[in-house]
Amino acid sequence: MTGRRAILLVALLWLPLASCVPWTVRPIASEQGAADPATQTAAAYVDSIWAAKLVPAVRSAAVEARTLLDALATAPTEALARYGHREGGGPAYYIVKGRGVVLEVDRGSRTGLALIDVAPLDGKADVSIQIGPVLRGVSLRDATGIVRFSDFVNQLQFADVGNELNDRVVKTVLAPLDTASLEGCVVAFAGTLAAEESAAPPLRDLVPVELTVEERR
Repeated sequence: MTGRRAILLVALLWLPLASCVPWTVRPIASEQGAADPATQTAAAYVDSIWAAKLVPAVRSAAVEARTLLDALATAPTEALARYGHREGGGPAYYIVKGRGVVLEVDRGSRTGLALIDVAPLDGKADVSIQIGPVLRGVSLRDATGIVRFSDFVNQLQFADVGNELNDRVVKTVLAPLDTASLEGCVVAFAGTLAAEESAAPPLRDLVPVELTVEERR
């Protein structure tokens, strides 16, 4: 084979391969026009799901606090199966809503708490709601199933989203409230919590996506 024929043969073999551009990779989410969490900042990702997905999911899935309290007190295993979920050996997650009287505002730490008595009122706290300025835990990230670890590149991205969700609660739910004057008020709430034990009334450290004052006493 002459040199010219060899060069021509190599060129003909290379042409189909070159047209394939094998190094071009497009994420499935991008092809479908959806946002890819792995390519967004935590703030941008939370922007994309907060009002469109996360808050509606909490509203639609929330169980009444009294219903959950009674179920946990009598049949905790069944309560977890019906109203919550647990992955592996982690905490039990619940999505909860309710209405009650604020018995006390506890400022003993930077994770402030509003202690709530829900009907039937007996003067005892049934639910504690985190009112900041610091929120602890990642129940808002993990309770609804909307935010999945598999959507992110690594644990750091996943953790950033959990922190950003808590920051969003502080800025949009809690900042408009005069939390110092909540004691004695009737409030309505909806949010998420994580319980290390499935049978652990009262319901502790709820992270609210909704917290409104309905009546001042």
